[in-house]
Amino acid sequence: MKKYLSGSVVGIFGLPCSGKTTIVKTLVGASREIIATISTGDIVRKLSSEAETANMAKGELFSDEDRLRTEVLNIINKRRVSGAELILLEGMPRTKEQVEWLLKEQLVGGPGNGCLVQIMGDRLLERAGNRFRDEQDASDLLQLKIDKQQKEISRMDDYIHRIGIEYWVIQNYQLDLAVKRFAHLLGLRK
Repeated sequence: MKKYLSGSVVGIFGLPCSGKTTIVKTLVGASREIIATISTGDIVRKLSSEAETANMAKGELFSDEDRLRTEVLNIINKRRVSGAELILLEGMPRTKEQVEWLLKEQLVGGPGNGCLVQIMGDRLLERAGNRFRDEQDASDLLQLKIDKQQKEISRMDDYIHRIGIEYWVIQNYQLDLAVKRFAHLLGLRK
């Protein structure tokens, strides 16, 4: 169990439909700490054009990395000023380059800084089934996104282990156990 410095950032990543949002919302609702959440998916949707949104639906990543990073840093700084004890950065990192950026900005790694947490789930297509109207087309697109993201997560995983950033994996097979383990790893009071 580790207690982070006030305002520390925890980068939370995982495949689509692995349970990142569900775990974050449940954890925040059950904790007594002041936890801020930042959804990089919401930021990207806000910054995206229609054409870019269509490309992302096919599994492509947001193309304007500088705008995304600037917006994320601005929000992190606002959350710190408002007294957040912990900042959960949901959906970031998504690439090795984002891991490098998080390190460069001293948001993760190093003494007292935050860490990275990968949420792993099973039955991703089954979990996603409720989200889509045209199930076969949506299922095919989701599988494409999962395949692309899995390659990037493998690349990130290799890099993270090579440089030795604090890194946790939470298996999301049973929500209450996943949330308890996550809270314990972060040293949160429930």
